[in-house]
Amino acid sequence: MEPEFIFLFTSDPVSFSPIMSEFERLQRRNQDYVLLETIKQVGASNYSLIARLTGLNPETVRYKVSKQLAKFGLDLSINVNYSELGFSMGLLTITAGGSSNGGAVAGAGGWLDRVQYLLIMGKYVGTDKYVCLYGIPYRFKKKYLETISALKQKGLIEDFESTELYWIRYPPFRSELYDFDAKSWTVDWRKIDGTAQEAGVTSFSVNRDSKVDEVDLKILRYLGEDPTSGLAKIGKEINANPRTVRYHHTEHVVKGNLMLGNRIRWVVPFREGATSQIMQLIFCFKGLGQDEIATPRKLFNKLPFTWLEAGTEDRRYYAFLDIPIAHFHDTMKYIEANSETLRNKYEMTMLDPSRTKYLSLPDHMFDKNLGWRLFGLTDDVKETPRNQP
Repeated sequence: MEPEFIFLFTSDPVSFSPIMSEFERLQRRNQDYVLLETIKQVGASNYSLIARLTGLNPETVRYKVSKQLAKFGLDLSINVNYSELGFSMGLLTITAGGSSNGGAVAGAGGWLDRVQYLLIMGKYVGTDKYVCLYGIPYRFKKKYLETISALKQKGLIEDFESTELYWIRYPPFRSELYDFDAKSWTVDWRKIDGTAQEAGVTSFSVNRDSKVDEVDLKILRYLGEDPTSGLAKIGKEINANPRTVRYHHTEHVVKGNLMLGNRIRWVVPFREGATSQIMQLIFCFKGLGQDEIATPRKLFNKLPFTWLEAGTEDRRYYAFLDIPIAHFHDTMKYIEANSETLRNKYEMTMLDPSRTKYLSLPDHMFDKNLGWRLFGLTDDVKETPRNQP
């Protein structure tokens, strides 16, 4: 018997549109996923290279990088390898207290205008305490803490505590858990255990000088503020020959490993002025045994909200998270359930996201003849804010 075929026709082509729109949505999501994964590997400034690697049209790449990623609620930057700059990294906790609270306002003549080499500053919710991530040329470590102590003696701060970090790492953006259309995370907590991965390069503190020069630092500074900047544009901005900039980028920045990679971050609450919709937390684990430190590292690398982790030589561990309000309770429940054996070894600190400041690479502290410098309290030195999300 011959097979019998039945053809169904409809005069309403719109009836197929939901299927087509879903197909197009999935196709577009796949493009966005591939694009972000490629940017994490090669950066965002060379549109032609990205086009070749992704199979997208160069103009499509240009549009998506320059316009669409911002609409998706994402911000691009680079991860500077501070160890290759000769920096020792640390966390500085400053208790302002009393009339010194205003010192956290740039330009007010307080402690923030006097503490150099800060990279990130956050304020603890409900207290007069501030936490700062800093990177200091290793030969200045002792003198640096002496200048902080002098601030206390002069009454600009009430107290401080410094913790030297042995390593830091920036967990990469988890594209597979992000909804580009909704500009939000989509976390399936039933499957989150299967997403454990520790990707990205770890930077270790060093005790040596670096061989960077002024041009290298300017390139890092401009790429940090706008990773889409071409080298010709950077050359024009710093009044340097494009060939010189290209040589320094290739031979020093890339081959010298001055960058740990490219950073993509979710910044919707900051862009939309809705910081009340995000919880900024710092988890600190202390007194961990040799066989215990792997537990928090695996835990926080499963979460897409972890954007920085760090540790000390005596096995203290820090994790910095930006958690959307919508995922806060589930995240806390997950953390508590998976850190039961370490319950007495960690504490959580909540930051005020409206007061968090991200500062640029302190290239203004570098002299082309003298190298890195450290000024005294009488010098007028101000940190340079990074372009905020």
